[in-house]
Amino acid sequence: MNDPDLSHLFDKARQAQARTDFAAQEYGFETRFTAQLHAQAARGPASQTLIWRAAAGMAAFVGLLAVWFILAQNPQATEDDLTAFWDSGQATYDMEYLN
Repeated sequence: MNDPDLSHLFDKARQAQARTDFAAQEYGFETRFTAQLHAQAARGPASQTLIWRAAAGMAAFVGLLAVWFILAQNPQATEDDLTAFWDSGQATYDMEYLN
């Protein structure tokens, strides 16, 4: 299959491939990025960064604990109110229950 149009199309694709060779730029980026990683590893972890990350984690943990305690106490309070209402022996229509 010797089609001149197809050969011309393949030649154009090869020329475009040669123009889009970014090997030097990719190598430069990888070199700079690797150098930054090595410099950061040589310095060690920044103590301020570790402290702020730990503080944020602890704040989230305390927030979750607060939500858990609040949600855990609401059903018990509601159950106690209903038990007191029905066990009193009379139906008292308090404004709290009518609203």
